[in-house]
Amino acid sequence: MTTRPTETSSNHGSSTWERFSLLFAGAADHYGTYDEAVWNEQKGKFEIRASAQTMDAPVTLDLWRMHLSGEQPLGIVPVDGDQCRWFAIDVDRYDLDHGEIVKEIGRKKLPLLVAKSKSGGAHVYGFLQEPETAAEVRRKAKEIAAAIGHPDAEIFPKQDAVNRAAGDSGSWLNLPYHDAVNTTRYAVKENGLALDLNEFLALAERSAMSPDDFRALKVARRETAERTAAVPDMAEFGRMLDRWLRDIANAAPGDANNTLWHPIRDAGRWASVINIDEETTRQRFREAWLQRGKEDGEFDDVWRRNFEKGRRLGNPPREKEAVATPLIRLLADVPMEPIEWLWPGRFAVGKISMLAGHPGLGKSQLTMYMAAQVSRGRPWPFGEGKAPLGRVLVLSAEDDVADTLRPRFEVAGGNSSMVEVLDGVRTDKGERGLNLADDVRLLDRVLSYRDDYRLVIIDPISAYLGKTDTHTASEVRNVLAPIQKLAEQHRVAVVCVSHLVKAAGTAAINAVNGSGAFVAAARIACIVTKEMRDEEDEQGRTVKVETGRRIISIAKNNLGPDGSDRSLAYSVDSRNLGDGLEAPLIVWDEPVNMSADEAVGFREPGLPSKANDKAMRFLRRMLRDGPALSVDVEKAAEAEGISLSTLKRAKKELGAVSEKQADRWVMYIPGRQAELPL
Repeated sequence: MTTRPTETSSNHGSSTWERFSLLFAGAADHYGTYDEAVWNEQKGKFEIRASAQTMDAPVTLDLWRMHLSGEQPLGIVPVDGDQCRWFAIDVDRYDLDHGEIVKEIGRKKLPLLVAKSKSGGAHVYGFLQEPETAAEVRRKAKEIAAAIGHPDAEIFPKQDAVNRAAGDSGSWLNLPYHDAVNTTRYAVKENGLALDLNEFLALAERSAMSPDDFRALKVARRETAERTAAVPDMAEFGRMLDRWLRDIANAAPGDANNTLWHPIRDAGRWASVINIDEETTRQRFREAWLQRGKEDGEFDDVWRRNFEKGRRLGNPPREKEAVATPLIRLLADVPMEPIEWLWPGRFAVGKISMLAGHPGLGKSQLTMYMAAQVSRGRPWPFGEGKAPLGRVLVLSAEDDVADTLRPRFEVAGGNSSMVEVLDGVRTDKGERGLNLADDVRLLDRVLSYRDDYRLVIIDPISAYLGKTDTHTASEVRNVLAPIQKLAEQHRVAVVCVSHLVKAAGTAAINAVNGSGAFVAAARIACIVTKEMRDEEDEQGRTVKVETGRRIISIAKNNLGPDGSDRSLAYSVDSRNLGDGLEAPLIVWDEPVNMSADEAVGFREPGLPSKANDKAMRFLRRMLRDGPALSVDVEKAAEAEGISLSTLKRAKKELGAVSEKQADRWVMYIPGRQAELPL
């Protein structure tokens, strides 16, 4: 029978090696290995046949250690004699969407895991709590392969039995997580992202099938399964009871109470449809309760209340639903934390933010300015706080680093030794661009190299989404959710740069190009626009004229005030760096009282904007006692942060007029000004 490896080594988490070795326990007296994989151009995959060899030697714990550390790959024969504890379905295709296989397995409620293979295909693993005959395991594995759409896949174990006394050697399978830290042979989630080794071990151990689970495993094509709903019976209840008791035993400290009363209530719901042995069921729950160190006197009351409640509710949870468990936290147990700001009110640490604008408005100048401030821990403009000192990671797909980003960063006065540029990814097949849909784990590794990253700039976000449909909300969410998790884990602000839609008349929050999921995922969304002002042409018509300045305004802020009065105006100047180098430089001009909607030229029909409302109140106050010099009104408006264009709109809506008297222009409101409301 299969034996445990017994050797130990002292330099790297032996418990991890042992857990891995127990999952993939197989033949103990021979194993497989190879020197290196060779790229087969004709087949379009890596092959190990040239150097693969079967070793007639014990499988020691040191071999498992070397496999996980990347020193030597290990292949294991699943079958030992005629027994085995795991199987693998080897899907030898290289155009696979691994996440889709995970979803299909989930739809069929199969307790299996999917990992990328060395050649780029997939290995679908199933694990057993106790050994089963290899013949039965192979039969079940073939059924599963057909059910998930790969009937021609190779099945491991390949043999029903291996007679070592007769000189037989079983077929070995190359295991996942070779060089676990840098591996490309990892298990995946539904969205195709990687499970690290510890996540894989926990999920595999949790998914291991008991003998009853394995024997009861029935695989049908989806249409057949949907037509035939099994009637609740004692066999299914027994399996559910075993699962509940395991959940109680494995419950986290402090959560045992909740983990007890939920399954007791579910047991009561089962009692409403079948005749269960209540006394035996109660005794098994009591034993699990006591094993958690709980008081026996508390149990009876918990049992009585919840079992009877469940019996009244009826509609028992079924086995096919048990693979999904709700994760619940008591709000009172969650400690409150203040928002950690990169740029107070604009960009937050641990969050995704958006910065959007039309091409040519200085978005990359803004991001390089932000990078420079963070690289030196300098203050933000207009007394808006101070940037945390830290390292910056830049992903830039549109601007050249040498002739664009570096000069713009230098004129902003940054410390270039604190900024790193992620150019792409090097694989066995060569270099390629980063794809956040597949490479979030690599980004995680980069951020793990240092503890002082504070800002990640992704410019533009659309260039790093691979084949993701940026207009489909679900696809965008699947990519951004892991990035948000990285931002939280590594305490960095992630600023994603995007473009605005070309159509006019759109609210600022809807003006970001692509799916609304971009803005939905971002806690704050800022937009960059040209500043426009109203002027009269020679025919007396009001026309929009560019001022030459840019406006950065807040379109969305889930972490603080909406910021309609916190827009900032800046100009773009240029500086000579010497040696023929010249770069644009941001020059901050002033805060302006302009909302993001006003900045993009949107106004909700029938409703005055906040800035307009403020300007109308200002005019009522200035003109209530009679005419005032237009130049004085405009200067006073400017002092209160009211732009000339906003003043003119308010003047028109209020019905105020300008009139030339003698050599001066005056402004007034026709009628009885003294009775105008303030």
